[in-house]
Amino acid sequence: MNTLIIGGTSGLGLALGMLFQGSGSTVYVTGRSSRDIAKELTFIELNITEDIDRLEQDLDGMFLRLPKIDLIIYGAGSWENGHIDELSDNHIVQMIHTGLTAPALILQRIIKRQGLLPGFIAITSTSQWTPRELEPVYTGVKAGLAMLAQSASLDAKVGKVLVAGPTGMKTNFWATGNRDMTDLLSPEEVAEEVLRLWNETYRY
Repeated sequence: MNTLIIGGTSGLGLALGMLFQGSGSTVYVTGRSSRDIAKELTFIELNITEDIDRLEQDLDGMFLRLPKIDLIIYGAGSWENGHIDELSDNHIVQMIHTGLTAPALILQRIIKRQGLLPGFIAITSTSQWTPRELEPVYTGVKAGLAMLAQSASLDAKVGKVLVAGPTGMKTNFWATGNRDMTDLLSPEEVAEEVLRLWNETYRY
């Protein structure tokens, strides 16, 4: 099985990469840097920017280098802290491209290329259900990603779909905001739970 993890070079994405690799999958991970990934994983550079033309070109180039993909795990994301009027235009566009535009383009391209996608895991957040004052765009894109995945699950060309909405984890994501992380879950714990749910028999 070939697994592609978008946002797989750190945190939960990296933990999932190691688990799926350990269960026999060939794992490709994308990100801006390969610094922290293990040699067992194949790194593909992908920087999701607010430049839509560049994003489209980078995605097209990425799929040219990949074999048939059996499972896509979308886990890319970035931190947000501010009221909507305090956020820059670039931040808003970047957040939307990372959280919603990129996964939509990826699903579009993979299904056009392969005719089907056997599996899709969308990593969202508790923010997909819970409004948060200082995360107005983040909560919006996480809810959007969940609905994108659920709608894709209705497509006969898409197989098994899992939407995982974990709470905060001890990763660099939260370290950006200088949050006390003592009460947060480890990405390894969350990855094990995601894998357990994925291995259950169902079609969503």
